[in-house]
Amino acid sequence: MEYCSSIIKHREKTICLVLFMCISTALSAQKKITGIYRNMNDYLNKQLSYTADNGQTTKIKLYTLAPKSYVTVSAAGTATHIYKKDIFAYQLTSGEIYRIEGNHSYQILNNNPKLLLYKRKKPTSPKEGPADQFKYYFSASNGAMQALTTWNIKQAFADTHASLPDQVDALFKRDAELLHYDSFHRMYKLEWLLQ
Repeated sequence: MEYCSSIIKHREKTICLVLFMCISTALSAQKKITGIYRNMNDYLNKQLSYTADNGQTTKIKLYTLAPKSYVTVSAAGTATHIYKKDIFAYQLTSGEIYRIEGNHSYQILNNNPKLLLYKRKKPTSPKEGPADQFKYYFSASNGAMQALTTWNIKQAFADTHASLPDQVDALFKRDAELLHYDSFHRMYKLEWLLQ
């Protein structure tokens, strides 16, 4: 009998934990969006679309919990659906900008037409601790996203920057070093190499 009550208590704790995780995910997913960048050029030129105009509020819904292939833009009493494939990125009220790729959002870390760097939070279990863990990506001027590795960087720029593979080997011993920031030049070291 004691064994059964132990199982029931464990099950109740598990259900509470799952509910808590769902609620916290839902709350964190409700971020306020200030506008949309329709394409990479809009992003590079800082031209937001669907922003609040003339005091009218614009609400943009991403559908992160139950992903859909579109976002909904509501303004002046009308709702418009825009397919995610037709959106490059969106900007939050905090100033953070996220690129949409499929049903995932990747935070954009820089503004360089030759090389864009991104990060995406990796899902973690509570056992792994509260620290956020990220996976990093990049896209060259063609816009295709790839994992940020020394091999992928060398492959992506081999045709346009012949000396880059040797420079990458000399400067970056591990993939994690690709995100080193050069405070003197005010850009990532990898960006500086591509100038």
